[in-house]
Amino acid sequence: MSSFEKIAMGIIGIAMVTTLILPRRQTPQVIDAATRFFRGSLATAMGTD
Repeated sequence: MSSFEKIAMGIIGIAMVTTLILPRRQTPQVIDAATRFFRGSLATAMGTD
């Protein structure tokens, strides 16, 4: 795992924990957005989008 990947995963992890801890956050929408982002990235990389 490269340094960029480690930093990206750290930022995403912190964002997800913050979303779950802080009050009045839209946790389901944030999780769905993150999931769509990763699926879209993979689909684009594989050429199946």
